[in-house]
Amino acid sequence: MRKQKKVNNDKSASRGKIFNAVLLVLYVIILSASFFKVYHEVFDEKIFLGGDNAGYYILGTALATGQGYTNIHTIEKTPHNHFPPGYPVIIAAAMKIFSNNIIFIKKLNGFFLFLSLALLFLIIRQLTGNNHVPFITVLFLIYNFHLLNYSFIMMSEIPFLFFSLLSIWLFMKIDFSKPLLKNGIFLLLILTISFNYYIRATGLSLFVGIAFYLGSRKNWKYLATLTAGFVLVALPWVIRTHKLGGSPYVHSMLKINPYRPELGPMHFGDWFTRFFQNLERYITREIPSGIFNFIQVTNYKNPIVMKEWIIGIIVVLIMIYGLIRLKKYAGFFFYYLLATFGILLLWPVVWTGVRFLLPFIPLLTFLFINGIIEILSLIEQKTLKFRNPLIIPLTLVAVSLFSIKSYGKESLRTMKFRAKAPYPKKYNNYFKIARWAYKNTPDTSVVACRKGQLFYLFSRRYVTGYANTLNKEKQIEYLKSKSTDYVVLEQLGFASTKRYLFPAIKRYPEKFKIIKHEKDPDTYFMRFLPKLGYWGEWKNDKKNGKGTYEWPNGQKYVGEWKDNLKNGKGVLYTTNGLILEGTWVNDKLNGLVTIKNKSGKILNVSEYKDNVRTKLIFRNQLAPAK
Repeated sequence: MRKQKKVNNDKSASRGKIFNAVLLVLYVIILSASFFKVYHEVFDEKIFLGGDNAGYYILGTALATGQGYTNIHTIEKTPHNHFPPGYPVIIAAAMKIFSNNIIFIKKLNGFFLFLSLALLFLIIRQLTGNNHVPFITVLFLIYNFHLLNYSFIMMSEIPFLFFSLLSIWLFMKIDFSKPLLKNGIFLLLILTISFNYYIRATGLSLFVGIAFYLGSRKNWKYLATLTAGFVLVALPWVIRTHKLGGSPYVHSMLKINPYRPELGPMHFGDWFTRFFQNLERYITREIPSGIFNFIQVTNYKNPIVMKEWIIGIIVVLIMIYGLIRLKKYAGFFFYYLLATFGILLLWPVVWTGVRFLLPFIPLLTFLFINGIIEILSLIEQKTLKFRNPLIIPLTLVAVSLFSIKSYGKESLRTMKFRAKAPYPKKYNNYFKIARWAYKNTPDTSVVACRKGQLFYLFSRRYVTGYANTLNKEKQIEYLKSKSTDYVVLEQLGFASTKRYLFPAIKRYPEKFKIIKHEKDPDTYFMRFLPKLGYWGEWKNDKKNGKGTYEWPNGQKYVGEWKDNLKNGKGVLYTTNGLILEGTWVNDKLNGLVTIKNKSGKILNVSEYKDNVRTKLIFRNQLAPAK
């Protein structure tokens, strides 16, 4: 009897293994087919209009062409210290091995997303002990608007996601009871965690999560080795950044608003305000909209309403429950997420959107789905006399398969439309001017503009920005200090152009000569001529006091001004070499005027009235008559 029962159990177990294997193959086929179908439909060949993606491509090009980690789009070609070098290294490797084609580099991120989802499937499978939860999670992530959007943008989020998940997968494979020196996977983990930090600074949170986990287990040897290894690998970048003036991210974080430097630095009380403002926004907007396609934030300036609070709190509580109910590594994921949000909640409040949260969306999505399953399992346990562990997961699998098309419908429609649509008119004009500059300006030209890295991709001309200053004179001096040859006045929608650049152009129009104009909307390409026009003292936004004015033909006036007119003593340097010293009244010469030659020799002294000589007072007999 016992033998028969054992045989039956073995047969049942064998059938169960076959069923799970067949189901696993089916799941993999469905997920793979879904990914490639969706990715092909939404892939956008156009350059993303955020300047950072162009910056990454430029840095990758610099490395691939042997120019070092430098800003090759600037005439100074200064060492770069804004973005960590991890993603540019990936781009450079792809360029050297395969192609520097921008479309290829964009598709590389799609490849990283595919690998990330595969790793996530394996991680969740190990955490839950089944194939159903990873299938549901990955299926919904394939249709996630934000992940798809960043999978064809040359940005670091998706490679960062891949190396984060690779590190977590390696971490979960490690047997910490083995001797340290015989644990090759652990040494590989140190390298992947460190490289992850080289992709994005928030990779620090993964190191902190694992370090705290090892500390909680009192695994001091592994903790010490992890810390020493991470510090050793990360230290060169930290030292380099320090030598180049410190991390731009830290500098931005220490300002109230990095886009409005005139608002000043953060003070003690500002940190608490920032923390709670960010916490409020992440709970009510970033997390819900990052997980669910049907929750969209159209305007961050709108006040947060009660509905957003209710949805956000429910979503976060379900995630927390899903985390608590993890049978493995719950402590690690708690420390990891705690460190992550410890960083994110200190970022400037103007850095809104899902971008910074993006690499953590897969984990949060899994925790939400796991929380739902655990809640349903609890209800099942309380209400039903028997419990089958397959009922809820398989039911959710069926529901997911039937609902996924309608769930992703609107997002896919939006992304397909964007992929087929041309650039917005304002950017189309901007790129037209960049292409025109490529054909019609010297290759050593320096162009001051917004979104300079994008302009460089289309123009192959050196670029610089403009100063974030309300002082118009400092703006002109800044442009001069950058050896600016041309200036782009655009309508891309950034407040800084209107706030900082346009007022300087308006005050000094003669210094900005329009040489190319695209309409609807008006976009100007201007020759920067710093010597021309007025330069001097102002009062009530008018020329008042001492100042210089130079005309395009080389004629120049140096003297006194009042209410935008030449008033008072002054000197006029004419194109034929004469120097007129006298007094101007309302822009006209009046009174005695001394006329000299280039060497300063007096030729004659005459009396003028309203710019007309009325009487010759004295003439040098040795000088030619004038």
